[in-house]
Amino acid sequence: MFYIKPSGLYLETHRLFLPREECFMIDCMESCKGVIGTMPRKGKKRLHLARAAGTAIVAAAAAAGWCKWRNCRYPLEKEYRFINKFFIPGSFLSPRFLRFANARLYSMKLPVPPDGIKRYMKWMETRDGERLRLTVYRPSDAKKTFPCLVYFHGGGFCLADAPYLHKTVAEYARQAECAVVLVHYRTSDRYPFPVPFQDCCDGLEYIRRHEKELHIDGSRIAVGGDSAGGALAAACALWSRDTGKADICFQMLIYPVLDCRMETESMRKFTDSPLWNAGLNRKMWQLYLQKPGLEKVEYASPALAENLYKLPDAYIEVEQFDCLHDEGAAFAERLRSAGAAVQLEDVRGTFHGFDVFRKKTVTQKMIRMRILALQRAFQQDSCITF
Repeated sequence: MFYIKPSGLYLETHRLFLPREECFMIDCMESCKGVIGTMPRKGKKRLHLARAAGTAIVAAAAAAGWCKWRNCRYPLEKEYRFINKFFIPGSFLSPRFLRFANARLYSMKLPVPPDGIKRYMKWMETRDGERLRLTVYRPSDAKKTFPCLVYFHGGGFCLADAPYLHKTVAEYARQAECAVVLVHYRTSDRYPFPVPFQDCCDGLEYIRRHEKELHIDGSRIAVGGDSAGGALAAACALWSRDTGKADICFQMLIYPVLDCRMETESMRKFTDSPLWNAGLNRKMWQLYLQKPGLEKVEYASPALAENLYKLPDAYIEVEQFDCLHDEGAAFAERLRSAGAAVQLEDVRGTFHGFDVFRKKTVTQKMIRMRILALQRAFQQDSCITF
């Protein structure tokens, strides 16, 4: 263990103090030679310690340089600045890691819902006979029917939902006075497209058929999701328009994945951005679109849809330092051109998945913005139907 003091470097393990003058005479390019040249030779032990001190100082200088460079490349809001020192390579999404991560996520205990909100589970059967879990959050008033947000979690299509998300959606239910149904779709580590998308559509149909049992106002059903969940929400809006099987009044897309072509400027630029980057995005699409010759690929990648006419109004949120920034902004513009009312929030100084840190000021502000958007959508007298 060593400590850097104003007067020098103290090696606790060996009770050796290197004066400041000696420490700073070290040549960073030839650390060992620098230490040896400025210290008296008193045996192999002292020489070894000098080399260790030189290595420690060079490592500290390199770390300081890395931090400074990352701060310049990704000048995040100060409260998130600690996270910009790290990025995750695309190879991280390996089958072995996904098995471990999903097993861990499935075993995690869910947080206690806030006062006034109750949580319960429902089970439904998918089109291929599998049982699928739904988690319902709703205000405790059992006699009242509520508008409903059907929510699809993020995680690159390949990871299960995390406990922090349950805190966020429970807050949506409490503040927007609505039911929130979280659809636990099967993930692409074992079930590539179209299975996750079909699970989400089946969840929507189930909610529509059981609206009385769930105390849901069927005329005010919205879809929402973050990251890959945003792609699934946008795809469900397209599917609803095309088939007429579910009436959707609003879509809330939080830093959504939308375009499998990965040709935007932000995708080329942010190859090492915090938490999510172009390398991870490419690996995600490889896992999700495993089957060749897919039909209706716009249900996997909504940006490929030929037209966006007659789609519901939208709240779309994009982050400044996110490889998905440009495709989210472009999708918002296309929706506007097609006649939908779109609230686009371009959040400065943030990154993909910033709202994992729920207690930060910017996170709290954006959660309030989402809740306000939901309140406005649910207060409308009529919703778009197809």
